[in-house]
Amino acid sequence: DDSQPVPTDSPAPAGEQILGLVRRGTEADRELLRGYTPEQLAGAVVQLAPRQRCEALIEMERVQHIVPLLPAAEFTSTVRAEGIEDAGWLVEYASAEQRVAAVDLDCWKDLRLSPRRLFEWIDAMIEAGTETLVAAFDELDPELWVLAMKAMADFSFADGSESGGATADGFVFYDAQSSEDEERIFTILSTALTDSPHHYWSFVSGAILDSQQECEELAARWQRGRLNDLGFPDRDHAMRAYRPLRPDAVPAPPVELGTPPTHALVASFQPPEQLAGSLVGQALSELAPHRATELLGHVLGVANTLAVADQLPLGDSETIGASLRKALRGIERGLVELARNREESLARVLDAVPAHDLFRVGVALDPALRPRRSLSDLETEEDRDDWNLETESLDWEDQTLGPDGSLRK
Repeated sequence: DDSQPVPTDSPAPAGEQILGLVRRGTEADRELLRGYTPEQLAGAVVQLAPRQRCEALIEMERVQHIVPLLPAAEFTSTVRAEGIEDAGWLVEYASAEQRVAAVDLDCWKDLRLSPRRLFEWIDAMIEAGTETLVAAFDELDPELWVLAMKAMADFSFADGSESGGATADGFVFYDAQSSEDEERIFTILSTALTDSPHHYWSFVSGAILDSQQECEELAARWQRGRLNDLGFPDRDHAMRAYRPLRPDAVPAPPVELGTPPTHALVASFQPPEQLAGSLVGQALSELAPHRATELLGHVLGVANTLAVADQLPLGDSETIGASLRKALRGIERGLVELARNREESLARVLDAVPAHDLFRVGVALDPALRPRRSLSDLETEEDRDDWNLETESLDWEDQTLGPDGSLRK
């Protein structure tokens, strides 16, 4: 049923409630699900673990209206949990913004692009159908398509002497790195030549004439700007979270908290399961719902910051949990210390002190929270993925870590 449902006044459902209705699957359960708006169902779905989201979505009616409402980070981790090779249906229903964000989150490690991961998302777009692939020609940065072409094959203008593959028009010759690359190139270029000729010429001419380094630098610049908009800071800014802050150096009056991340999980206060039983969750529950929702956004913002600082893969579902657990540990350490020093409640301190500063207090009190890798470790670390940008800068380490790898005071 492609029709839009009439908005309902029913209270927003919880994730586990929705999952239970889907699993039972009776007609009465399906009727209950029809009573919720796509917005309510999307809000419930993001409360679930990524694998459970896939289980719920694949059985839901109106999934084409629900998937585009998932926050970008949660959409990306859901696709990864499903297995990207089997997630063409999710990619098909996704919005342009979700597909772009998925590539931004999942195909980069700081400034380094992984062609292999980019190929996986391109394959998912191919599986999603011609309409999705053609849309992606416009959605993804042109530099990314050129980099993909350069990574898959050596291109040249045909002069009649070649003995390898050629494009359908016969003007361009390419020597693919593998049979998989050859199949992918054929699908992309034949689709572009038929449905979007200007993209076809952009791809093949870029693969032959454009500078690899300039494409990498431009693609990284666009990607970093979009990640900033999603609440993920640049690496040099993210590392500031690890600068210790003495409890007595925290300003007593409230300071400007800024804008919470745009992908905050909730529209009304419903703390994620990871906060259940935590001191942060307890403190949030004592505040007005609108304020608790805002502060939860800042707690999630600290988790985002740590994911960037620790160079975790931003598109993986495990990253979300690991970063949030670390953020909560540091924030709670600072929260308890300041509440004791000021003789105030946890809720009052959380309301007055930015979550970022609370974490920095935690770093000062708990050395285990600090990063342990030195600059030399980062430079020589063998990476199992094909992150390949050659121009990565590690200048931020000079400002943060001492020669022995310990955090500067």
